[in-house]
Amino acid sequence: MATATASLDLYLPATLRDVERAAAAKLAPHTLMTRAGAAIAHRLYGRLPALASAGRQPVLLLAGPGNNGGDAYIAARELHRRGVLVDVWQLSPPTADDARWALGEALTAGVPVRAAPTIWPQATPYAWIVDGVFGIGLSRALDGAAATLVENIAHAHAQGTPVLAIDIPSGLLAATGMADGPVIHADATIAMIGACPGLFTGIGRDVAGDVLVATLGAHDAFVAVPARSSIVTISPDAFRAHLPRRHHASHKGSYGSLAVLGGFDGMVGAPMLSARTGLMTGAGRVYVGFVAHEAPAWDPVHPELMLRHAENLDLASMQAVSVGPGLGTSAASAACLSRALALDDTPLVIDADALNLLAAEPALAERVRRRAGPTVLTPHPLEAARLSGCDVARIQSDRVASARALAQHFGATVVLKGSGTVVDDGATTWINTTGNAGLATAGTGDVLTGVIGALLAQGMPATHAALAGVWIHGRAAERCVREGAGPAGLTASELLPAIRTELAMASVIRAQRRP
Repeated sequence: MATATASLDLYLPATLRDVERAAAAKLAPHTLMTRAGAAIAHRLYGRLPALASAGRQPVLLLAGPGNNGGDAYIAARELHRRGVLVDVWQLSPPTADDARWALGEALTAGVPVRAAPTIWPQATPYAWIVDGVFGIGLSRALDGAAATLVENIAHAHAQGTPVLAIDIPSGLLAATGMADGPVIHADATIAMIGACPGLFTGIGRDVAGDVLVATLGAHDAFVAVPARSSIVTISPDAFRAHLPRRHHASHKGSYGSLAVLGGFDGMVGAPMLSARTGLMTGAGRVYVGFVAHEAPAWDPVHPELMLRHAENLDLASMQAVSVGPGLGTSAASAACLSRALALDDTPLVIDADALNLLAAEPALAERVRRRAGPTVLTPHPLEAARLSGCDVARIQSDRVASARALAQHFGATVVLKGSGTVVDDGATTWINTTGNAGLATAGTGDVLTGVIGALLAQGMPATHAALAGVWIHGRAAERCVREGAGPAGLTASELLPAIRTELAMASVIRAQRRP
């Protein structure tokens, strides 16, 4: 999926349906469906190979019973008018009024429409497949003929036939990005009026491809719908104004002191990785406080780091504290977390085993809830499940709602890691669109903790530090892969110089925009 350079408002299915009704009420009948079909045809025509645009290789359009099927019928009509060979396979006859009208339009124009076969051709002759089977209203797993059709499309896609999905890949749940059964894998998705969060989180990143939005001229209808979007994709505009400035007349104290606490026996590498990242993200001074007594006295890779036993660190002198990487869950680990929580006003990042301790010890969790200072929690799904008292499947079934519940419960900014990382401050939800599978390796979460901690130490507000950290972290992974490192085999340590580069680029743009 292409990384969005500007933020994109995302809407839950119920909101988009309300907007669609409000827009349709001000237009002539079938106007929105006509615009949708034309937008699909226009987008697809520009991607067709020469044989298809010359009318010598067909395009297959799949039509379900609802308005997505109607959009497919009109798209087929428009492509047919441009001289493209089209086949339309119908999962079932249309049930919606607009879709019935669209089918009539396609048949009148001479578009061939037939029932979808249960057996897929051995050799797929199609230049593209357009998925108009199910849209954003789907709330169940596909079964029966629909599941068979989707599985056949998956087979064709695996053989190299590209797929364009209308609104959302069929089988994907629009609100959550999850699928309990078969799901279309698309190369591109064209969302009508607005995009849903499921396209960008859960498995949405893997199955939606490039996401485009066709607004269909419905902008004004959003004003008539009271439930506006409180979900948005992360872009640099969300945090750029808060990035730390670097002045000539400054010194290391100008950019804050960060302490990273963790490193129980056998896990000293985790806080070291966070601390190294803190240096590369611009913190003026970075300390490591180890829980383990048998810990290194210095870091030969970054001798700039100051290594101590956790008990010997003056936490009150720090501008930010990150606690959790490699912390363990021993009594000494809990005591280390307790010392960090005693800093009522100091910005905290709480990660890894520190989160597990909060889940296991309600008294520690309550202290987080009562803190006056800013707190950022960075759980992966299993840690989020422990904090929420449920299982991972429940968290992943609705990542947006899970992050919101944790943010409101703890009065914190929550970073729910995973594909389409969700950031929530209790009022607004952001979904990240940067990153790749190279981040699926040990230590990348520790790196993210270091980025956020360093930005907090330099004075960024907690939510903006989380947004910047998540976005830059993902961009660094993209840079590494683009330059030939990974995704398979990319190590967390390799992210550090790329993070510094991405931070510098964001800061340069910020300086250029400064009044």
